[in-house]
Amino acid sequence: MLTKMMVPSVLIVLACAVVATGFPYEGCYKDRYPRDIPSSDKLVDSQGMTVERCSMHCRTYKYFGIQSGDSCRCGNKYGYYGSVSNSECNIKCDGNKDQNCGGSWRNAVYENPDDLMAVHLGCFKDQYPRDISSSGKLVDDNMGVQKCLDHCRGSRYFGIQDSDSCRCGNSYGDYGKAANGECTAQCKINANDNCGGRWRNAIYEIKSKPLNSVFASGLPGPKLVFSALGDWGKPGSGQTHVAAALGTWSQVHQADFTLAVGDNFYETGVSSENDPKFETVWRNIYTHPALQKTWYVIAGNHDHLFNRAKYQPRFGQRENRWYMPSLYYSFYKTVGTKKVHFVLLDTDTVRWGRDKTQLDWFKRQLQSSQGDWIIVIGHHPIYSTGYHGVWSSTRGMYENIRPLLEKYKVALYICGHDHSLQHLQKSRSHVVDYVISGSGSKSDSTDSDAQEYVRSRGIKSVMFYPDHGFVGFEITEAQVRVAYIDTYGRIIYSFTKGNPRAV
Repeated sequence: MLTKMMVPSVLIVLACAVVATGFPYEGCYKDRYPRDIPSSDKLVDSQGMTVERCSMHCRTYKYFGIQSGDSCRCGNKYGYYGSVSNSECNIKCDGNKDQNCGGSWRNAVYENPDDLMAVHLGCFKDQYPRDISSSGKLVDDNMGVQKCLDHCRGSRYFGIQDSDSCRCGNSYGDYGKAANGECTAQCKINANDNCGGRWRNAIYEIKSKPLNSVFASGLPGPKLVFSALGDWGKPGSGQTHVAAALGTWSQVHQADFTLAVGDNFYETGVSSENDPKFETVWRNIYTHPALQKTWYVIAGNHDHLFNRAKYQPRFGQRENRWYMPSLYYSFYKTVGTKKVHFVLLDTDTVRWGRDKTQLDWFKRQLQSSQGDWIIVIGHHPIYSTGYHGVWSSTRGMYENIRPLLEKYKVALYICGHDHSLQHLQKSRSHVVDYVISGSGSKSDSTDSDAQEYVRSRGIKSVMFYPDHGFVGFEITEAQVRVAYIDTYGRIIYSFTKGNPRAV
């Protein structure tokens, strides 16, 4: 039997300490047609593949295999063609040259953490054609919720019917909900579990177990907690899943407000302050009670199309939660005895250096700031290794905004635009940390030209995550902690820093 090895996984940066978790390495395994691990959920990333990237893509499966440096496959079993020497899995990962990502027709196989749980959603009707497909159906006289969950890893939902039948799928409910009293069959393994009824599915959602949050112990003293959500205005499963995770996180951490950092309504903004998108894309999606506090909003480039950005401040005049008094503005918050100054820019005009009025206003805001902390928010990045490439990091942003951030010791520049989660900083003696939260409803990969551009500016890409999520913040009098959260509510990365204005 091969000895399992541990490889670095999600990095959590706490001040100067780096803590690594790990994935059990199962070994190097042969592949051929038909594939040892199926290609149905295959992910190819020729620029950003890492062990962590593949794990997150395959998070609901038991195993994942990486091949040829860039190809990720997900499955619940492996090894049909046998194992080979680990030396045959020596191709470096395209996204991290310190990791091995298989070989030619060789899978480097890893085991995902056993961190899944089943959440009961209710009793639902069934008939022909089946509400949840019978493809891959499991019938077992000793059926239980855990057994069905293990069988359905890789799906989002599963249904148990008649105490012994398990079906897996990514949707349910075509025939409507039934009364809970119609799902009374007990599971044989555990009589406390609900295993459906006759032509009735007890439906469960497969979710990740809550991990111990980096906020669980809390930084000492009073704190200000908020989130940043960018590029969130495209309806679909990505937006819905982020909204659910954001609501749960905001409730658990008692968030004070939400920053909406632009591209709030795809693809062309809103047509008036009465546009139904305010209901369908915002109010009807972000329904969690913890999200009913103030949203501080700025516009993105899609919001600006056809000169439509002006309608969002107008909507704010009649909706108290939508705080947007103008296209750029500032506000203060208090944490303990300290003040936090938030300065929000309209970067769609300022990024080309055309908006002298706003630039002069920005300089005055920083020069006269009464904040012990200063945090600046915009839609467009100053640095990014994302899909939009060097067009994200425009000359106007670099020459006009960046020097002021450094001069006035701004702690964080928070933005979106690139559909990813990123953390960037200067390689040496950095003041500002650059936080990108642009995957509220869209997601994109990294860009090799952008990577080279960032390196040429002396900037280090500390973390890049190409899937949906948001960023959470906790500020105390002396520190800020930043956590990057995925759609399962998991912290994929975090860092903590002191206040550069206090130095």
